[in-house]
Amino acid sequence: MKRLLLPIALIAFATISLSIVHIDNVNKLDAQSNKLRKKVKTEVNSSNIPDHSPSIDRSKTK
Repeated sequence: MKRLLLPIALIAFATISLSIVHIDNVNKLDAQSNKLRKKVKTEVNSSNIPDHSPSIDRSKTK
């Protein structure tokens, strides 16, 4: 029984440590994803604003 105690304790410690690191990484990825979604959403919204500048003919650029 004593032979199994140290390996079980090490495996449990490694599992808990890796779980904490994984959760932290997922939270960071989620924050980056939200930031990129907001950035893309603002870029899409700003591209939908009509540009009435006389120097550019929009029909020829598309």
